[in-house]
Amino acid sequence: MKGRRRLTMQLTPLLDLLLIVIFAQFMDVREREATTVDEAKQAVELRFQAEAELADLQSTHERAVDALNQAAQLVAQLRSQNQELEQNSDQLQSEVERAVAQQRLLGELVSQLFHIPGDTIAEVLTPAGADQPAATAEQRAFLEQQFRELSMQKAGRMIRHLLSYEEMRKRCDLWELHIDETGWFSLKAGKEERGFRASTPTEFANRFYAIYKSLPEPKQLVVIMLSYGDARADVREAAIQGLPRVTERMRQDAGGTFRFEYAILGYQPPPEE
Repeated sequence: MKGRRRLTMQLTPLLDLLLIVIFAQFMDVREREATTVDEAKQAVELRFQAEAELADLQSTHERAVDALNQAAQLVAQLRSQNQELEQNSDQLQSEVERAVAQQRLLGELVSQLFHIPGDTIAEVLTPAGADQPAATAEQRAFLEQQFRELSMQKAGRMIRHLLSYEEMRKRCDLWELHIDETGWFSLKAGKEERGFRASTPTEFANRFYAIYKSLPEPKQLVVIMLSYGDARADVREAAIQGLPRVTERMRQDAGGTFRFEYAILGYQPPPEE
């Protein structure tokens, strides 16, 4: 009978192989961890960089918004100033036109009343520096006595004073237009009386013209005198701006047969009934 064989295994080489495998895996894990850490660091750095860039963009955006707001405020301010300048310019132009109209009316009334040649009146009333020949000493002396009393009065009072002469009443018609505190326009044209309301220059001119067409035939010269009480500013401006328009329209309608002039007297108590 044969004896058993004993199986003997060499464990040392296997252990060495196992250690080599474990070490290789360990090194692989460490390498991966190092790579992960580097990637994490890069991600953190990129995040910080992105946050810094975002902060810069927000700051730039805020500065741009502030600059835009300042520009908008400047534009609004310039527009307001421009509108104010336009309003002042329009107001000055209206005042100049009213002054010229009153000056022309004064010349017409003085010429009618005292039988003074129109050329003489125009020369004497021409402002200094205007492109017109100066009045002679004889012309000035001729008018000095008549203007002595009137020279201390305002244009509106001078016109009213001239119209008080009976001789002047024979030569022209006086239409008195008054605005009361309610905005009601009262027109007295001789024995005729009319009334209306208007809130814009165009509405005023149209309604006044309609009344003019309904009145009897006037004398050769018609003087429209505008006064007002405690009326609102917009109603006053409607009349002040509309009166030159309707006056010119009536002149054109008359075709030279009648003359229409106007004077703005300003604030006056209501006309006597």
